Amino acid sequence: MPNENEGHAAPHPSVDSQVIKAKTDRASGGISLRTCANCRCAFVPSSRHLRCSSCRRQASHDLCACGSPKQRESSTCRGCQPTRGELNGNWRGGRTTHKAGYVMRRVPGHPRASVRSPYVFEHILVMEELLGRRLLEGETVHHINGVKDDNRPENLELWIRPQPSGIRARDAVARAHEILDRYDRFSYSSNNAHSVD
Repeated sequence: MPNENEGHAAPHPSVDSQVIKAKTDRASGGISLRTCANCRCAFVPSSRHLRCSSCRRQASHDLCACGSPKQRESSTCRGCQPTRGELNGNWRGGRTTHKAGYVMRRVPGHPRASVRSPYVFEHILVMEELLGRRLLEGETVHHINGVKDDNRPENLELWIRPQPSGIRARDAVARAHEILDRYDRFSYSSNNAHSVD
C-alpha cells in the first residue's frame, strides 16, 4: 500500500475536494493536505480553496494566444503587446521636445535620423522643405527671434559656417562665387541686411 505522503500520487476521484489527513508524525506535524481539483497535486490550503495557489492564479487570468496569462481586459499578454509608434500608450503624434528646447519630429529613414532614435529637429525639416533638398554639410538653420520651438518658415534663416582662417584670396573668391551660385535662385534677405543709397 503506497504511503499518502509520497510524491504526487493521484488520489481516488471521490477524494478530489476532501481533506486528506496526513499521518501525524514529526515530519508532517499534523498538517492537513488537500488535493487540487485541477492539477491533482497535494497542497496546504490557506482557507477553503479547492485548487492550489498556482491553479488559482492561473484561473484569475485569461490566456494569450502565446499561452501566457493576460489581463481580462487586454487582447494580448504584456510580452505580445506592440509598443512601437502609435501603438505605444505614450504616443504624442511623433513630436517631442529635445532637452535643449528644440522640437523634434519622428522621421524614420531620414539621413539625420538614426536607427536607435528616428527623430530629426523640426527646424531642419522645415528648411529642407523650403529649399526642396537636404541641407548640405556646413549649412545650419538659425531661429531669427531666438525661440527654439518657433519653426515657422519666416522665422528660420539658413546659415553657412565660415571658412577656416588662412585661406588664399583666390580660393576665397572662388568659394564666394560657389556660394552665390548655390543660393542665387533664392531671393532671400536677412533681417540684418540694409540697402545703401
